[in-house]
Amino acid sequence: MRIAIFTDSYRPEINGVVTSVETVCDELRRQGHDVYLFAPRYFGRRDECPWNIRFPSIPFPFPQMKERRISLPWGGALRKFGKLKIDVIHSQVPGTVGIYALIAGWLWRVPHVHTYHTHYMEYTHYMPFPRSFATRAVIWIARHFCGRCQHIISPSHGMRAAILEHGVDAPISVIPTGTDMRMERPTQALSDLLAKYDFRNPARISGKRLLVSVGRLGREKNICYLIRALAIVKERHDVHFLMIGNGPDRGEIEELIDRLGLEDRVTLLGYVGHEDVFAFIEQSDLFIFASVTETQGLVLLESMAVGTPVVAIEGIGVSDLLDHDIGGFATRSSMVDFTDAVDRMLSDDELLHRKSVEARNRANEWSVEKQVSRIVRTYEDSIEDFRRHGLPRYRRRHRF
Repeated sequence: MRIAIFTDSYRPEINGVVTSVETVCDELRRQGHDVYLFAPRYFGRRDECPWNIRFPSIPFPFPQMKERRISLPWGGALRKFGKLKIDVIHSQVPGTVGIYALIAGWLWRVPHVHTYHTHYMEYTHYMPFPRSFATRAVIWIARHFCGRCQHIISPSHGMRAAILEHGVDAPISVIPTGTDMRMERPTQALSDLLAKYDFRNPARISGKRLLVSVGRLGREKNICYLIRALAIVKERHDVHFLMIGNGPDRGEIEELIDRLGLEDRVTLLGYVGHEDVFAFIEQSDLFIFASVTETQGLVLLESMAVGTPVVAIEGIGVSDLLDHDIGGFATRSSMVDFTDAVDRMLSDDELLHRKSVEARNRANEWSVEKQVSRIVRTYEDSIEDFRRHGLPRYRRRHRF
């Protein structure tokens, strides 16, 4: 099968959508499919990969989302698309590249599948508009973009419910991305990892129980909640918290760390290499997570893949992954519930080991090869539906 992936987020950006796109593309190729990727060109960088077609782009106008790009129209990309004899389009973000995916599907009569990765309602605070207007805009975009697609993929059941609430009437399948359990990841000593990232005072970590989290340092990821939770947990356990990621709220988070006197208990590592993320997680006792905006909790799945249990607040994606507290605990947003769950895990080594085994088993159930096989079946169903019925009936109600 010849597949065109259209995404507004790709390397050198670092986020969950990029990880998901790379994971799915790699597995599709491993399963014998031809995959071509259409994405923005960042900061004039050239992409030497023959499978990737890049649109010229400019930075997003909102200051707190400056790493995002707006792709400019480029007929060369669409001409290349026309020569590829694509069987199915799979878009990842309803942005400018997503619009070009709609146009390509309409011009060349190719079925279009879309993965709704992000709960955009939780990101409206980044838009320089009144909240009510931004909310209506998100719903309008979801309804009209998805209504022109042959099929929608949702990463979780909670996200599917949210999409339906927006009035989307396209068929929706719940298929998480999954993680590659076949990959061999050599264990790295914590001291080597810290030296690699120029950590200047390893003594303050030595002998402590390690908590870790990964995410963008933005309001939607609720990092300040984790810092406040640490202030409570440190009274019961000798712990250190490693936070991997960067973002617009770093200054605010650093101020909170200083205010709570946690300078020797928290390390903001910034961005690290993808394989090193796994290594840091594997060296930690527990992965903690407070974001309630995740549509599938991919970083939680990556933690479980290396056997590190999770304590997270219940949310759209978290609830699917930690169903029945397999591999960790999903708690209410109550600080008491969250810190008690962390305390329970760190106080009982037998429980921690049992949750570690559960975590690996759950990650095996969500392996990427199983999930991508389901995506391929969705492609096949969409192609057959397109052959039989052409444009989806719901698309006819929404005109360009």
